[in-house]
Amino acid sequence: MQPNPASARADSGFTLLELLIATAVGAIVLLVINGTYFGALRLHNATNAQTDASLVLERALGLVQRDLAGLMVPAGTAPPPAGTFSGQFQDTPTDSLTQEFADSRVSPDLYTTSGTVDGWQPFSEVQVVAYFLAPPTDGSNTKNLVRAVTRNLLPAQTPTTEEQVLLTGVNDAGFDYYDGSEWTNTWDSTVTSTLPVAIRFSLSLANRDSSKSAPQPQPIQLVVPVLVSTRTSQAAALAQASGGTGS
Repeated sequence: MQPNPASARADSGFTLLELLIATAVGAIVLLVINGTYFGALRLHNATNAQTDASLVLERALGLVQRDLAGLMVPAGTAPPPAGTFSGQFQDTPTDSLTQEFADSRVSPDLYTTSGTVDGWQPFSEVQVVAYFLAPPTDGSNTKNLVRAVTRNLLPAQTPTTEEQVLLTGVNDAGFDYYDGSEWTNTWDSTVTSTLPVAIRFSLSLANRDSSKSAPQPQPIQLVVPVLVSTRTSQAAALAQASGGTGS
């Protein structure tokens, strides 16, 4: 009986060429899966990092806005008790509770009502806040935005100042003041006896992407109107209103 040639080929299994082709196809499939997986992983990590950075930035801007919105009337420009806890609004303070800091100051001493009052804080809502640019701790050529908060403002208490690093990777930051007609980078309530109409906080962040082709982040500006007014401001507003009515 003669063997069947077709049965002999079936019993012989795969040829070497078929195994090589199958191995190559499998390797290509694995490479595609590997590239897709790690690409998705990099996108996930980048998205999380961007989200975390955005949350930190939003928190910092929220604190700045709250500090400016709670600004108090400078001492001596309003009857007690309005000026009891407050000091002067000066871009370069002559007498500051945060004078011992060697960092670069970017704001006046802000006497503000942005403090937290709860069962765990033995302080009132009144506090002194100042913003500084400090050297970084990561060895980069950027700066850290630092918020210095001083509480215990009563003379019988010892003031305590706490430093809070709000942002890292900062190129520059500053405050400008609107007097009703133009913006200026200086203000001294001992001279004007008034507060600005609005305060603008400007922030420039460093590029977190190390590649040279990445665009630089756009500068950020936060404008907060000053809702309180001194007696001098009120008198000027009344005079302006009377003059406008008379004309």
